Amino acid sequence: MKKSLFISLLLLVQVFPVNGQSDSIVLIQRTVDKIENDANLTIKEFDATEVYKQAFDGGGKIELYVDKKGLRKIEQEIGVSFGRLTTVVYFENGQPIKLIDREENFKWLEDQTGWDYSELNKVFQADIYIFDWELDNNKTIEEGKRNLSEGSCAVFEYEPFIELGKELTNK
Repeated sequence: MKKSLFISLLLLVQVFPVNGQSDSIVLIQRTVDKIENDANLTIKEFDATEVYKQAFDGGGKIELYVDKKGLRKIEQEIGVSFGRLTTVVYFENGQPIKLIDREENFKWLEDQTGWDYSELNKVFQADIYIFDWELDNNKTIEEGKRNLSEGSCAVFEYEPFIELGKELTNK
């Protein structure tokens, strides 16, 4: 009986590794840190208004970070009346490895007459670590709650943005 229990536990550990995802998160974060600290990346900047053919209250920009391996990072900031929406995607070997989705809000004035534009406060951030893009294997870590933006942080929601970044890389 003890032998079969041991074999069952061994099989469970192989199928559901205890530290597998956390180890993978650490490896992904190391790659992200290398991208962030790479002074040799070429930055291509685009006006989000021109790219999307749509005006945004606070403007917007899309930045691509590229090296000889290709696209390494896309960062988009969109200014809206209530704050700023930021999306960041990091790449390794042409595949997304981490997504960041952030909402920052201006404070609502105490007299209820509008927004205090002097300060942005982060109200929501999702860090999505992608272990296998094709198999939709990922781990999402959320902090805070969206106030005025929408989204479920499902990776398929970011596919059009990723494709746009790949298209803009060739411009």
